[in-house]
Amino acid sequence: MIPEEKKARLEEYIARATPLPTLPQVVTQVLRLCENPDSKIEKIADSILEDQVLAARMIRLINSAFWGLQKEVSSIRETIVLLGLHRIRSIVLTTSLFNTFQSRNSLFRISSIWEHGLGCAMLSQRIARIIGYPDLEKAYLAGLLHDIGEVILSQYCDEAFDRVIDLVHKECISFYDAENAILGINHTDFGPWFAEHWGFSEALTEVITTHHECEKAAVDPLLVSIVVLADLFCRVRGLDYGFWESVQVSFKDEAAWRILSEKNSALDRIDLERFTFNIDGMVEEVKKTVNDVYGNGAR
Repeated sequence: MIPEEKKARLEEYIARATPLPTLPQVVTQVLRLCENPDSKIEKIADSILEDQVLAARMIRLINSAFWGLQKEVSSIRETIVLLGLHRIRSIVLTTSLFNTFQSRNSLFRISSIWEHGLGCAMLSQRIARIIGYPDLEKAYLAGLLHDIGEVILSQYCDEAFDRVIDLVHKECISFYDAENAILGINHTDFGPWFAEHWGFSEALTEVITTHHECEKAAVDPLLVSIVVLADLFCRVRGLDYGFWESVQVSFKDEAAWRILSEKNSALDRIDLERFTFNIDGMVEEVKKTVNDVYGNGAR
């Protein structure tokens, strides 16, 4: 049960952000088609091509080193054939979300949210693969969207969020802790609202809501724990929001690690030094990808 004072604060910030920006019609149409296994490739390709900006960004994203394709693709149809409907759904959602919100706070780069989100998405997939989680695309989307509430706070809280940034900067603490201290709410509190307005699944909503308290996860604790570890790896390797955070992490002592290792002991066999070294190589590629694909539109 949400305390009345916190509920009132949350409703205040939701009112500022309402109406929530909607995804373009062509995007929702493509997402619906991708959900249907009987959809024809040509129909999906034609729908994507109705939005030439979306199509061009998809091609740039897919051809980035990030996706690791063996050859460069030049057409949407070829992309769908190579990647399949589920991965196309993830890519469409990635490209459209990055362009849905524009930066409103001069102290905070909204592109840093997408950099962190994209890094978490890719690491969530890697961790999911290691432990044998059955839905790699769900892991990708959960990593991408886990901090979506941060977008709302950074854009619609004005001077209050400036104070959050100031506290993060001065105390070297997380945005989560600074938001609670300054605002009385934090970015995880918006999960149910996104579920209602954008139709997020129960599992995805749980990731958004509990990724700082994974022990509370009940719907899909494995998915939440995957994203928690991906988030920690990104934060300690500098793929964060551009503000230094004083954080000491022993990954194997984390609750998320325990939850996952109980499911699959393969996690305990990870060479952490090598894994984190590979993340270091990924950081600049993530930033370059966001900049190349979205340019100033995500700043």
